[in-house]
Amino acid sequence: MQRPSLRLLIELAAAAVTGAATLLAFRRCNRDEAIVSLRCEIRDALLLIRRDNGGPIAHPPAVLVTGFRANGKSSFVNTACRALADEVGPLLLRVETAPPGSRPATIARRAVRAAVAAEEGEAAVELLDAPALPEAVRLTRADVEAALVGGGGGGEAAPVAECVVLVLRCGGPAKERNLAVRKLPDIAGAVRERGLNLVVVLTHKKAIKTIQQAEELRREVAFRARTDCVYFIENYTSSSMLNIRHPGIIKNSFETHFTVLAIIRQCIEFSKSYRSHSSREISINKN
Repeated sequence: MQRPSLRLLIELAAAAVTGAATLLAFRRCNRDEAIVSLRCEIRDALLLIRRDNGGPIAHPPAVLVTGFRANGKSSFVNTACRALADEVGPLLLRVETAPPGSRPATIARRAVRAAVAAEEGEAAVELLDAPALPEAVRLTRADVEAALVGGGGGGEAAPVAECVVLVLRCGGPAKERNLAVRKLPDIAGAVRERGLNLVVVLTHKKAIKTIQQAEELRREVAFRARTDCVYFIENYTSSSMLNIRHPGIIKNSFETHFTVLAIIRQCIEFSKSYRSHSSREISINKN
């Protein structure tokens, strides 16, 4: 039996490498198109809201981002801003973050306008970065209600929240996570009493080792918070930017970008629902 020549083997290997590279490029192209499409959908929805609510003077949807200390609340705000603006390179911080064990970086509610990358038309979402909730073991219903009402920092009134994103950490001590999860009914109840919808974001996704663990956690969170809007995400953080000479370059992740954009898209729909319900109530009260 005649053995294949070395030249033929090299040609076959080259063809295999070329085919694999083509498939990877095709997959990357499809992912890029999915991100662009979702971002365009968000921009169109925001421009429609602005048109239906007074034009350029209309206030963008306001999303309150809250959670316990060191759970990734402020990092989620920075991640959302990066994905919406289609940024590359070093991570630009809109709000300050603090490592676990240190004092909270957010001491007053701050409104961050997250603009959507676009060639024409201004579209943005208002992300309200709230101070951290008290520790789960000490958290009361009154604490949650106070966080929902909030207040502006620096003497400026913050917009009224039209949707709430609760950020919880997947990793960390299991006791702390379990206590936080058990507080979900109280948090969800206070949110819904104000006519708001709740989205739960579970950060530090890589801390979950198996699909079964992720599904069990998702089911428990969804059951206690009474919502199907539960998302896993790995935030972009500034931990890799601590080199003084060479600031770290954050590599954008398709999963992180797509997930955070999907969350923002859902929040926009909840904001529309809140405004519609509020308008009907005002109309009924006038009559």
